[in-house]
Amino acid sequence: MANVEALNMVETVGNITKHRRAPVVVKTGKGYSIRYVPAVSGESLAHAYQEALVKVAELLYNGAPPVCPYCKRGEFFKSMDNDHALPTALNALKSKADVIQRKLLFELETIKGCLVEDIGGFLYAEDVPVRRTSRFEVSYIVPVYEAIEATAIEPQFHARHAPSETEKEAVRAEEEESRRPRAAQMIYYVETASALYGLSFNIDLDGIGRTSMVEVKDAVDDKERLRRMKVALGALALTLTGAAFGAKRSRFLPISEIDNVIAVISKKLPFAVSSPVTRGYIVNTVRRVESFKGLLEKVGIENELAVLVYGAEIENIEHFDTPEDLMNRLLEVALNWAA
Repeated sequence: MANVEALNMVETVGNITKHRRAPVVVKTGKGYSIRYVPAVSGESLAHAYQEALVKVAELLYNGAPPVCPYCKRGEFFKSMDNDHALPTALNALKSKADVIQRKLLFELETIKGCLVEDIGGFLYAEDVPVRRTSRFEVSYIVPVYEAIEATAIEPQFHARHAPSETEKEAVRAEEEESRRPRAAQMIYYVETASALYGLSFNIDLDGIGRTSMVEVKDAVDDKERLRRMKVALGALALTLTGAAFGAKRSRFLPISEIDNVIAVISKKLPFAVSSPVTRGYIVNTVRRVESFKGLLEKVGIENELAVLVYGAEIENIEHFDTPEDLMNRLLEVALNWAA
């Protein structure tokens, strides 16, 4: 739930700064219709998460994390070209190995040198392009279907006043008055939105610290991989429970709270929760977990899944009193299985 927020602004039209909007399809009594609703982009959330990666890594690595200078400043250029790639990775491209091997070596060296690019991916777009897909995925943040009628965007009026002038400035102002009019104040509008939002976040912990483009190969040892998993989950907890994402927070800090959360941890095969913007997504996710287990058993695969819930009580499912308690248990289970 976020009231009076301006987390994602997209353009200025005259003196109005507009909130991001996105089209969504909703079911009505007569079929389906399109609604344009306030939204926060996945890019905005991803940027905040990667900033949190840096903050958590600074603490966990005692001030010396494996993070490149640009990511450390929150400028996520990643290894997009020769000016921003790590020197060790560029040296790998200059080796006499074939192109495929050089791409593998570039990814290896980049993973070793920067955990943000390890977890968040990169695209090197020079003569020998190399891509690493992000280990995490985020959705757009949009209003949930059952509360879509209780969603609003409203421009708020503001004014900036001219500063008090000294006598010398006043004389100069009078001289200039004949040449141009002087505005005593400037008015402007900022669109704010209020809604019950839903968002999804997936992360492949098993892929952290390992290459993915040419072949799957460990880039760091098991101890370092586990430490990077801790960074990844710690940053997730910091981003979500503190709602530490979005723009204009200095003057439009949202009046917000987390209504409910479900987390599913899958040990061997990926599983994504049902979209939280749909009705009954927690119950639907729990049903799908049971169906997924049965499906895998029929093909002879044993896969452990843990389901954690905040904001709802479902029989035989662990539920928690606060989102922080849920994240604490999430860390415990995920890191125990990873070890």
